[in-house]
Amino acid sequence: MKKNLLLLFFMLFLVLMSPVFADVEEISNYKMIVDLTKNPPHIINIITIKNIAKYPIVPGFGELRLQKEVPKKILIIPIPSKNEKKPVKIENLKGYYIIGNKKYPMEVNVSYKGTYTVIEYQIWRPIESGKNVTLVIEYDANIVNNGILFKTISIPVGCDLNIKKFNIIFKSPYHLTYLEPDGKNFQIPKDKLFIIKAEFSILPLPRLPTYGYILFWLTILMIFVILMVYIELRLKNKKRMENK
Repeated sequence: MKKNLLLLFFMLFLVLMSPVFADVEEISNYKMIVDLTKNPPHIINIITIKNIAKYPIVPGFGELRLQKEVPKKILIIPIPSKNEKKPVKIENLKGYYIIGNKKYPMEVNVSYKGTYTVIEYQIWRPIESGKNVTLVIEYDANIVNNGILFKTISIPVGCDLNIKKFNIIFKSPYHLTYLEPDGKNFQIPKDKLFIIKAEFSILPLPRLPTYGYILFWLTILMIFVILMVYIELRLKNKKRMENK
């Protein structure tokens, strides 16, 4: 009898401890919608969490991590290779989740951890094996770095779960001039910040291989150098003519 009780206790211990050593859930699909027509921009996260265990689970606490990269500047000119990492200030945070066809309110909170922001959510309803729960978390955040002609966005995104498919959609009145990575359905490992970089411009430019503001300032610099060389040559030529 004692052996049976010990065996039962050991099996129960393994069941309770298995989520600690193995992933029992994953984000099968994550869609982020960034609405730049609003000030500050409005961001909607639509996240599908799948139970990959062989038994029902209760997600409990989960979190999203956000971060903003701001380029350092010399006067008004940004330095491409010099970025500062800062937390994203979150306003008007709200969320809910859907299991089956039922919608439930969800408790969401925000905290700031030095160089990044944490949005914590809570789900206390069981998810059957192989089934999904869909989270909708939305908020306002000033994630745009405004320039004279260009607006840049850097959105590192991460989670404490593996993200199998991540997609981002921008709603903007401006022209998209740069996007990295340029594609869809990215995988993001858990506990890793994945950086999405984008740039928009009031100029009707095509999609560029790098930031448009870099090309813009390099072009201005080249024109300035050519102009200075031209003026210097004209002055030398004028002095030469006067000395004849």
